[in-house]
Amino acid sequence: MDKVKKEPLTENTVIGSRKITAAEFRIFFEKTLGKDYEKYSVIHSFIKVPLNHKGKYLKEIIEECFNPSGAKSLDSILSERRFSNVSESDKSFIVAFNKAMNEMGYGFNIGGNKDAMIIAFEKTNPKSRPAYFVIDNNNVILRLFMAKIDAHRQFIENAPAHIKNLFTDKQGRCTGCNFRDGKCKYNVTKTYTIDGHLVHKCEFVITNLTVENIPDYIDLLSEFYLKKKSKRTE
Repeated sequence: MDKVKKEPLTENTVIGSRKITAAEFRIFFEKTLGKDYEKYSVIHSFIKVPLNHKGKYLKEIIEECFNPSGAKSLDSILSERRFSNVSESDKSFIVAFNKAMNEMGYGFNIGGNKDAMIIAFEKTNPKSRPAYFVIDNNNVILRLFMAKIDAHRQFIENAPAHIKNLFTDKQGRCTGCNFRDGKCKYNVTKTYTIDGHLVHKCEFVITNLTVENIPDYIDLLSEFYLKKKSKRTE
């Protein structure tokens, strides 16, 4: 069977539109920028993780080489063409949530994979990532990371309904797909008790992004992250 011939990259190639090798990117940048293309910092970082620029045209990367903008604000990034499918209400939520996370000491990082864009909130250690947005076309969800749920049972049981439901509703419930010898193969399933009911959950997902609820989400993350830190320093 004959292999499908790949079309050469052009300035109008959309990053992430197909699987593109580092060699293909290097050939394109050498052709458009010259043999010393890696002198541009944006190219150096791009070659390492191109999917962080998922949805951009290659010509936008070229433009950044000659007109570096420096660090962009999140609302500025969301105004880029690659986020044009995201609704204004979802963008408002993302910007407001980012501001609240900044006040907790967290910055944002734009990343992605072949399926979606990701806006993650983290400090110096990317493993300490309490929350991130997943943007797939025009769908936006917010995922929260929490562990040792039972230690925070009193807080959860007395929280507003939209917070408590994160721990009790069916979304993200474990189906046993990765269980081996009674344990989760990937160690993602959380087992805990709320109101006397045993729950197994793999993820905590928010799909109804309501700006008015952000203070409650921040209180929840503070309960799990800031209070945990203060206890270690006592």
